[in-house]
Amino acid sequence: MIRLETQDIVNIAKKQIAAIFKMQPLELRFVNDFQGEKYLLTGDKLHLNNQHYWAKVMECVFENQVRPVLLCEVLYFLRSEFMESDISVEFCYDFAGGVQGEATARADISFNDTAELGAVEIAELIDLALTMQDKQWFEELTQKYKQLIA
Repeated sequence: MIRLETQDIVNIAKKQIAAIFKMQPLELRFVNDFQGEKYLLTGDKLHLNNQHYWAKVMECVFENQVRPVLLCEVLYFLRSEFMESDISVEFCYDFAGGVQGEATARADISFNDTAELGAVEIAELIDLALTMQDKQWFEELTQKYKQLIA
């Protein structure tokens, strides 16, 4: 699993925005105008995650315009960087210090890279382990094979 912190996410978003819009963003800043999301406040904190894909979490400042960035777009940017991964994103806004609120972001990226092998494939690997004279691998594969055919 890979864990990205606030600056990593901002850097990836800037890179992806520049590639998609063919313009370099001057600034990427967090927003704090959550009129419709006030019900999500827990004490002085507001937490947004994958379920809140519709929420505007940042603004992208270009030379002639300011464009909103939604959480679903941040997910898209991260998926473009980490293909075939499961991504969990959380934005946290802490309003304890005042109206501005301090924003942090975190993303957990995991990959499903475990192969599901059937009995035939494992039997072939057992033959390969025998050929290579790898006793430990042979024993591991034999155990898996026995579990599959049991």
